[in-house]
Amino acid sequence: MQPLTAVSHEHHDLLWHHVGLLHDLADCLSCDCLDTGGLIAELPQLREVHEGLTGDLLPHMDTVEATVFPTLERLAASRGSTVRMVVEHTEIRRLVARLESFIEDLPAHVDRAAVLTLRRILLRLHALLTAHLAEEELYIPILEDRLTPVEEAALARALDHQAIDPL
Repeated sequence: MQPLTAVSHEHHDLLWHHVGLLHDLADCLSCDCLDTGGLIAELPQLREVHEGLTGDLLPHMDTVEATVFPTLERLAASRGSTVRMVVEHTEIRRLVARLESFIEDLPAHVDRAAVLTLRRILLRLHALLTAHLAEEELYIPILEDRLTPVEEAALARALDHQAIDPL
């Protein structure tokens, strides 16, 4: 069994990959290439990003909400330290759903306004996930400092289990 730090880094490395793809796609849709043909050309990568978000990110968030956040709240004597993170999860889910709707309705939406809307979704997801993942990484040392070795191992197992068998 891997320690909590290793499991967390492994998950976040995969998630950072998806965050990078969001930025790359948004760059492809910059003002210099707002033609609708460019959007159609990027559709396979757009689907790949969406699959990564729904297949890796959303299950990760579910697991973190079920395991890490309650543990942090317990350790912080229920001071609401994770409330903002849960709100961010809600916004991330909303943006991923908008991305999915955009992909499904793409033939009806291929115009310059649609390209700008898609770019805005990608950039908002990128910005939110960049800040969110960086903050999540700050919680790991706190958990390691305050959990017993048994508790830490159980939390690492719960997170690692998500990578093998998504919730």
